[in-house]
Amino acid sequence: MNDFLKNLRSSQKKETPGTRKNQAGSYYPEPDRRMNRDRRMTYPNTKENAPWQHRDIMPEVLEHMASLSENMERLVNAQETVVEAQIEQHHAVTRFFTTLNTMLCHDTATTANPGDHPPKTTTSYTSGTHYTKDEVMTMIHDLRTQGATFSMIADHLKQKNIPTFSGRGEWHAQTIHRICR
Repeated sequence: MNDFLKNLRSSQKKETPGTRKNQAGSYYPEPDRRMNRDRRMTYPNTKENAPWQHRDIMPEVLEHMASLSENMERLVNAQETVVEAQIEQHHAVTRFFTTLNTMLCHDTATTANPGDHPPKTTTSYTSGTHYTKDEVMTMIHDLRTQGATFSMIADHLKQKNIPTFSGRGEWHAQTIHRICR
């Protein structure tokens, strides 16, 4: 077996350096991998393909470039006009709301002191009493400092027929808890 391996190794060393067998088993060099279409094209030296031939279309290219420049300038001017119109629209909306605010404040200023906001009232329709939001809040905080639970405060407000701040529904312990946070 040893002799067989030695002969096998020595037979491989007899090959000439630089030549390799390809898969077909021949020692011929590989064919060129590039195809003719991949090679650079050489142009015949004719007037049709001469580089100076492109000079004839230069005036047309310059004309198109000038036209493109003019169109871009018109587009920029149109965009500036749109932006100015949007700014004016925002100013108009701001003026509208400012005017509306002054009208509403003027309307309430005739009923109350100027600069004071009218108190938000909570009305109990059954008893005919009116409570402001601040009065209800102080009532809740006073009961809380006296050691009343949220549930007890809610029951107290229900017994006094004090409606909620929204005027809908009734008082719940969770509502009082949210207010006290």
